[in-house]
Amino acid sequence: MMTMPMIAGRFDESPVYKISPSDSNKFVLLCDGTQVPFVSVVEIFDVGGQTPPNEHAEAYEYFYVLHGEGIASVGDASIPIRQGTYFIVSPGEMHQVRNTGDSRLYVLTTMVPDEKFSDLIKSGPAASLDDEDLRVLSALR
Repeated sequence: MMTMPMIAGRFDESPVYKISPSDSNKFVLLCDGTQVPFVSVVEIFDVGGQTPPNEHAEAYEYFYVLHGEGIASVGDASIPIRQGTYFIVSPGEMHQVRNTGDSRLYVLTTMVPDEKFSDLIKSGPAASLDDEDLRVLSALR
């Protein structure tokens, strides 16, 4: 991996993917394991959308809610999440994020180390940001 003095960009110029065509969430890939030893995305959950329950062998995963509301579950514990909520999941912990609100849920997610999660994201179909995504994410400036 080549070290760069700075990696910079804009969300609206970043690639967007779904892991599979039927997924209810998409990822704005801000940086990935080819650039740095972690992955950072804005994850966008449709109304009713959720991640499958999952865990990571070595990675810590940091979540910060930018917009919307939902439920975060880690192990047997669940907490309500909304704009400004953050939580961190330790390696080996089963976790899930669910959108329980009446609008999309936008979450800044960073996983350290990458654990090839960015490769999984990039192996899925390309997606795009629509007007709602652009409005919500632009308002966060």
